[in-house]
Amino acid sequence: MKKNYILLIICFFVSIVVHAADFIIINKIMYDSPLNEQIAQNIPYSNGEYIELYNAGISSADLTGWTLRGGGTTETYNFPNNTIIAPKSFLVIAYQYYNSGFTVDQLYSGLYPSGNNQILYQRKIILSNSGEPVYLKDNQSVVRDSIYYDGTSNKTKPNRLSADNVDGLSGNSCVCLQRKTALFTDAGCAIPDNLEWITALVNPLQLHISFITPVLPGLGLGYYYDLAGNRVSRGIINLSRSASYVKSNNNEETPAIREEVGKHNITIYPNPTKGQLSLYIDGYDENTAAEIRIYESSGKLIINRKVDAPTADFDLSAKAQGVYFLRIRINDDLLTYKIIKE
Repeated sequence: MKKNYILLIICFFVSIVVHAADFIIINKIMYDSPLNEQIAQNIPYSNGEYIELYNAGISSADLTGWTLRGGGTTETYNFPNNTIIAPKSFLVIAYQYYNSGFTVDQLYSGLYPSGNNQILYQRKIILSNSGEPVYLKDNQSVVRDSIYYDGTSNKTKPNRLSADNVDGLSGNSCVCLQRKTALFTDAGCAIPDNLEWITALVNPLQLHISFITPVLPGLGLGYYYDLAGNRVSRGIINLSRSASYVKSNNNEETPAIREEVGKHNITIYPNPTKGQLSLYIDGYDENTAAEIRIYESSGKLIINRKVDAPTADFDLSAKAQGVYFLRIRINDDLLTYKIIKE
């Protein structure tokens, strides 16, 4: 007999402990400003470079004691005390050559910072055109986010991040490295992944049109009931998506994730799982390029696999109970899901 379940969510939207309140990401990198490399003409160089942060959380974040670090040993910028980023707001850290009086609005027309969207100027970090790492550390020296871009080395390197510009362009015509989304560990640290970045024409204090709201730690406890009111199961569920059901191998209905990714409909089931996890890509054909990555909640990558068929199976039986993140990329579309191992 077909079983019908009603999902009741206990009204504790954060019933599992959220381990961090600040979810700050490096959101943009402009390392090749159109004002770069004009030092031979005695024009201040590196003006126009910037690193942009974004508060992806739901609370204001105080960056007192936080630092931004470039590739050089002396390239450390200390945020001023009481530097606050409001939720869904930006903070641009822009390079300003000594005594140049440069401000970012001189390069980007129509740029209007506000109380929530701020610009700070610094002379500590000069971004190399050939590439370098950038680190964001909190007041406990924990790396909360990082990126390594690669400006002029091997052009065939997989997932290479570069955004080169010609000198003399207007800022509004320049590309930068722009984040599409982020994946956080249960400690509130963003997991570095070059798949999250694109090269795009987008100005400071803006999100690219393809930006996907990050999945933040924080889960709810759900109970499954039959129509007679009997509780049949209990599990941790992802509150950001409603539960749906698919037929499992034993012909019973199984909790699943169903969602559209680009031109494809994705089904991932069962979730929660005791170990076996299945993926189905509706609309898969020879032009579909799909890749799956599964992370532990600590950020450790445990599965990295290309999918070359409409279906794929994964085995988490040997893994501990808890939260895992499944990231799927299909062509240029990227989404992340929380998977619960019971």
